[in-house]
Amino acid sequence: MPTPFDESTPIRTDVPLTLHPDSLLGVGRVLNQPDTLGTSALSAAREGLRLCYDLFGKMNDAELHLQAIADPARRRQHPAQRGGRTEITGDVRMKDGKPTRFVDAEEFVSAAEKAFARVGPAIDRRITELNGYRDTLATRVTAALDHPTRKTPEGLALAAEVRAHIKGLKKEEDRTRFIASAIETGDIPTVAAVLHAQPFLSGLDPAMHSTLRARAAAKFAPLDSAQLEATEAALDHVAASSATLVKRYADVLALRQSPAVKAAKSLKALGETGR
Repeated sequence: MPTPFDESTPIRTDVPLTLHPDSLLGVGRVLNQPDTLGTSALSAAREGLRLCYDLFGKMNDAELHLQAIADPARRRQHPAQRGGRTEITGDVRMKDGKPTRFVDAEEFVSAAEKAFARVGPAIDRRITELNGYRDTLATRVTAALDHPTRKTPEGLALAAEVRAHIKGLKKEEDRTRFIASAIETGDIPTVAAVLHAQPFLSGLDPAMHSTLRARAAAKFAPLDSAQLEATEAALDHVAASSATLVKRYADVLALRQSPAVKAAKSLKALGETGR
């Protein structure tokens, strides 16, 4: 059966490696488990990155080919007695510290707009999918850390007594040790009483409460908790890659402000005057 890693995307040196689908290898090992929700999350994340990577590369290709057909810039070296400076003439501006030719890029920009209009929503759908997988895994983990009787009158009374007992322990390390022991022995009623209430009710600070919850999740829902953490990391990764693509797209849109493009628009407007 094919896995999310079976489809390979060629690596390009002109596209950030963080956009490549294989940059998910770190979390992929946790998610790529047969018959788990993780495989779906991994597929969605890889597809989101593939879309970012592909469009980023195609915009690079189009701009490179556009520059190739432009009139070459002219470089002139002034003699030493005149300062010895280098002068570059033509429609050239500095871009990322390098002199770059600018040409009438209207067709390129329009094509990029159409491509982004198609790809952008597809990336957003993958992010929405990942949010859904994350929420489902979070619900599973929360359920694994609960006890069926906790919300009954008897369960609520017992939980309050448990928290009062823990809070009554004099030292913080004693409170932590008591809860850790309950986790290790599988005492779900005690664990649920602590984790499904505000930290201060058990005499814990929020950081320790969070640490104990993570420890309990690893004990009672090892796979779901690991895949939840990996899915959150994949979601952050795809969102950051999408932001990188948007920045590249903004650079393409900025080409409309180049002198050549402005001149072409002015000439077109002049030619249509009086029609």
